[in-house]
Amino acid sequence: MRTRIFTTLAIVMVLFVTAFSQVKKGQKAPDFTLPDLEGNNVTLSKIIGNGPIYINFWATWCPPCKKEIPELIKLHKKYADQGLKILGISVDDSRTQGKVKSFVKDRNMNFTILLDSSGEVFRRKYKVRGIPYGFLLDNEGNIIHSIRGFMPGLEEILTSKIKPYLTEPEKKKPAKDKTEKEPAKKVVPPSKNKTQK
Repeated sequence: MRTRIFTTLAIVMVLFVTAFSQVKKGQKAPDFTLPDLEGNNVTLSKIIGNGPIYINFWATWCPPCKKEIPELIKLHKKYADQGLKILGISVDDSRTQGKVKSFVKDRNMNFTILLDSSGEVFRRKYKVRGIPYGFLLDNEGNIIHSIRGFMPGLEEILTSKIKPYLTEPEKKKPAKDKTEKEPAKKVVPPSKNKTQK
């Protein structure tokens, strides 16, 4: 009898967790608007379409988050000019949110940092239970990959996933070659009809 009760409870729990589990590969990423460190609102749907986006949930107090930050910095440095955007969403609450700005500055985090102190995006929209957690979106805003926890080699993993969605970097126009021949100017001989003074 007890075994049957436990089995029933286990099934109910699995169904409950499945019903409220985080967004998955193939789904459209839930839209959101969050403030950046300067107080400017950033809306996901307004930046979709110009390249892949990596949404990374993290916090200042999270040791694995600290380990992956250097890899995200390198990734952003390599591919930002080809359309990659990284949104580092801090889930620090009111107790630790005051540390975010100095934390970002000390680590030279070169990508967009957003604040989700209420957990609205983290818990309710993306239904994430642990950090770090990342979602990679394609150019249409569909989730094409997710990464739970810190994984050594994160930069290489993400590089292989984002390459099909990157744009060509803008090529600088070469400086005009000084030796390049210009079309010859047509020389008009002086008119013979003019009287000389």
